[in-house]
Amino acid sequence: MRLLLIRLLFRLLKIPFNRQTDSPNIKEWLGLQYPLKGFRDYISNRDFQILQRLGEGVSREEYLSYLGQRTELGKLLTEAKTNFEKAEKKRNAVLRETKAED
Repeated sequence: MRLLLIRLLFRLLKIPFNRQTDSPNIKEWLGLQYPLKGFRDYISNRDFQILQRLGEGVSREEYLSYLGQRTELGKLLTEAKTNFEKAEKKRNAVLRETKAED
């Protein structure tokens, strides 16, 4: 019900509801964030806060909301790691090519 009302509000306000997260710039930025300890600490701390809140006992709606937040954190971390690994592979390939040329 809440989601339906939010979507209706977006339609009434005519705000574009953009879900495009496949932009190369976003992927590059996420890849650069993964090796930073602060980024991974933030994800870990936020996950712990959500688990603490769930442990205190919450209503069904709050439970689903926190579960969704936790899922988003996992997806964010996974995508950051994937983009970091892709960038590392490209860097390693370039290094191998330059060494082979020398």
